[in-house]
Amino acid sequence: MPDAPLSTARRRKIGRVLRQFREEASYTLKTAGAHFERSPSSLSQIENGTQRLRLRDLGYILDQYNVPTDVRAALMTLNEQDRQPGWWDAYRDLVTPEALDRVSLEHDASRIVVTETTFIPGLLQTEAYARTVIRGITPKHQATVIERFVEFRLMRQSVLNKAPATRLEVVLDEAALRRMRGGRQVMRSQLRRLVNQSELENVQLNVLPLAIDAGSDYAGQFELLEIGSPPMLTVVLTEHLAGQAILESGPETAQYRGTFEQIRSLSLTETASRDLINEIISEL
Repeated sequence: MPDAPLSTARRRKIGRVLRQFREEASYTLKTAGAHFERSPSSLSQIENGTQRLRLRDLGYILDQYNVPTDVRAALMTLNEQDRQPGWWDAYRDLVTPEALDRVSLEHDASRIVVTETTFIPGLLQTEAYARTVIRGITPKHQATVIERFVEFRLMRQSVLNKAPATRLEVVLDEAALRRMRGGRQVMRSQLRRLVNQSELENVQLNVLPLAIDAGSDYAGQFELLEIGSPPMLTVVLTEHLAGQAILESGPETAQYRGTFEQIRSLSLTETASRDLINEIISEL
């Protein structure tokens, strides 16, 4: 597995903005390359997010394009974040580069929005619940490998306790609360944790009841991450049978943000959601 992903969401964002400013300046890759003393292929890689830029080199290019101060600061911050090591580096031999990029984004996110239809979100799972889910997904792995996957998932939850803490907003389908995972004791502990976590100041949990028809726009599970306030980078992560997809364009992320707000408007209030979870606990 490579030491670092060839491309990251932050590098792609920086590249898109640099391409925009290059085109506004009426530069081709060749003329821009001559101006910056870089080859056209190097600039192309930068704009495609597959080449990391040193901070001083990025600053020089931004200055040459006369990028506004606020945009310059945002891009420099993204570049600096992209270079920072983190706890996830210890798992490079275990998970994909895309998974490493995801947790790095979560670490720096000011706001995380999650909808989930099948499982309790990973950021709110107990150790026992996480182990049950991971065993089901990776049954052929040795126990030691499964335990490292569990550790990796639980480490992601540190974003809820760091300073400043990331804001987590969740719409959770009632089906995920009622789906048995690991037995009654595991589910009771998991649901109690949900109640406790939902009372944190930076966590908002709303349950979408089974009786509610959410309509055709209900996209199922996805995770939307915002970095910065106001956001300098927004991405949406969706999962499918073949893996994970990441959406980064403004219209796409705006559509998912709107979908989340629509689904949340159909969900129970925070208090009513806790009441329902406690009711389900009493039934176990």
